[in-house]
Amino acid sequence: MADIRIEYSDKTKGSLFLFWLRRVLKMFTFMGLLVCPIVNYYTGGKAWSVIADVSMIFFWIEFLSPDILENNAMRQVFRIGTFAIILNTLIGLLLSPGWLGFVLPIIGFSILIISVILFLSNLERHRNCIMPLLLETLMALIGFLVANAVEETLNWPIITLGALSLTIAVLGLIVFHNDIWTELKKRLHIK
Repeated sequence: MADIRIEYSDKTKGSLFLFWLRRVLKMFTFMGLLVCPIVNYYTGGKAWSVIADVSMIFFWIEFLSPDILENNAMRQVFRIGTFAIILNTLIGLLLSPGWLGFVLPIIGFSILIISVILFLSNLERHRNCIMPLLLETLMALIGFLVANAVEETLNWPIITLGALSLTIAVLGLIVFHNDIWTELKKRLHIK
């Protein structure tokens, strides 16, 4: 019988330190998730603990137990942008209402611009990562259509978001239709 070779790298002090640091941070984050709503309940006032808990959940997902599959710059921009939109929506709804219709579209079209720049910066590498950009564009179009249906007059950030997302969608379908179709077949296959 042949000897079995272990292919894992040796543990270093740095990797052990990061392992234990993550464990300690997970413990403190979990305690924070429990303590914040209790403190908010007893002190009263607005529901700031929801925003703190959502932030800690994002910290946990993004840094303490990150997803290692398809973890690239495009996916990072999508995740961080989604978190920024969720967090700003919660802040606008729970703490200081009145400005969401202006700020969220600015965040939305900024994310789209950054994603397009990243996608085009290394086209050969990012061709198979077109799905996050496609999702961002569809979400921006849906956001624009909802705002258009609800609001009587549209402000410039909503108009910019709609125009940019429609332009990206049309140009993307014209230029990258084969790549989009390939990704959709990969994601939506039935077997």
